Amino acid sequence: MPNYWFFLTDPEDYHLDELFAKKTEVWDGVLGSVAQKYLGAIRKGDKIIGYHTAPDKCVYAVLEATSEPYQNPELEQKNLVIKLRGVARFKRVVPLAELKANPLLKQMKLFKMFRPIAVSPLTSAEYQEIYRLGGLNSE
Repeated sequence: MPNYWFFLTDPEDYHLDELFAKKTEVWDGVLGSVAQKYLGAIRKGDKIIGYHTAPDKCVYAVLEATSEPYQNPELEQKNLVIKLRGVARFKRVVPLAELKANPLLKQMKLFKMFRPIAVSPLTSAEYQEIYRLGGLNSE
């Protein structure tokens, strides 16, 4: 049974369309200790909501972990990375304001943090609600 995650990316640095074009990609650049902790908990097959930060501020796609986390071979200090693939772009991008206004998403870990982090967990219900809002059929 997969776990569910919420990944942030700056579309001006890395647009999720790049992931879809490449089919798979190493997800790196996650540096914060809490985000690294969550990244270390991801398992192959886990489902991920991909979110574009400013200026877009919207959920954009569904992704999937295609590897277990592993040490970034380009860095000496501890830094985990993971391989991802794009599963589907949302038929309708869902803006941050709509996510925050949705009563089913009020308890999202991302919204409870002082500062948003690049990787945070989702419950199955939160994942399914975002999936539905994005116009995709239920998994």
